[in-house]
Amino acid sequence: MTKMKTLLSVLTMTVITSGAMAQGAYVDINLGFAAGCGSQNMAGFYNSTESANSLNLEQVNLSFGKGLNFGAAIGYMFNQHVGAELGLSYLIGGKTTAKEIDFPQGSSETTMSAKMMRINPSMVINAAFDGLSPYAKFGLVIGSGTITSETTGNDGTDTYTENWEYNGGLAMGMSAAFGATYKLSDNMSFFGELNMINMSYAPTKGSMTEAKLNGTDFLALIDVEDKEIEFEDSVTYTGNESSSSPSKELKMLMPFGSVGVNVGIKLAF
Repeated sequence: MTKMKTLLSVLTMTVITSGAMAQGAYVDINLGFAAGCGSQNMAGFYNSTESANSLNLEQVNLSFGKGLNFGAAIGYMFNQHVGAELGLSYLIGGKTTAKEIDFPQGSSETTMSAKMMRINPSMVINAAFDGLSPYAKFGLVIGSGTITSETTGNDGTDTYTENWEYNGGLAMGMSAAFGATYKLSDNMSFFGELNMINMSYAPTKGSMTEAKLNGTDFLALIDVEDKEIEFEDSVTYTGNESSSSPSKELKMLMPFGSVGVNVGIKLAF
């Protein structure tokens, strides 16, 4: 009986010690690239080719979540299998272009892209194997971003440029990641993961940032209602809107979903 108690005591101390050794804080730095997911179409954003006898229209799919991202995270493992993490990342979105050709009258090209700062609190589940160890993360994503629209064109005689920025408000979504770490030393590991984000973003304001005709800036000459927009959940038009105030339009959800790959280095303390 005494030997059994001794054995149980040793096993208990081993489990406690192993759990304590597995606990602790860590930081990681990461870099990745993502493809867009959950694309959608925007009104007025499509390829158009017009000739004397025909008009051809082609939809252009948009997803602002695609592009390069880099960031860092700080986490804490409560035991060898379960932990929590707070990540911070910055998205440099890829560009999507739509073209309008009106032969022989002229042509235009509009390019849209986005940038977004994202905060990502997650729960971490780790297999805790020696060497190559798989893990999973599930969490929320909160983002603050800017969508940019840049248009250049000509009408056969004159050239023009019109650029817009849309921002304000917060985006919220869900995230999941599945990956594995490979231990390089006692406190350093390399990791690679498949990352998925499901998120949309509705800007609350828009502003024209550039307007040129034949290279001459005329932004200051444009009425406020034509170069500033406030996006709202509900809009009522009375016919008495002032040209010196921003115009009102309904909010539109923009897709920021993505599927991508991240790689990085993790340092444990």
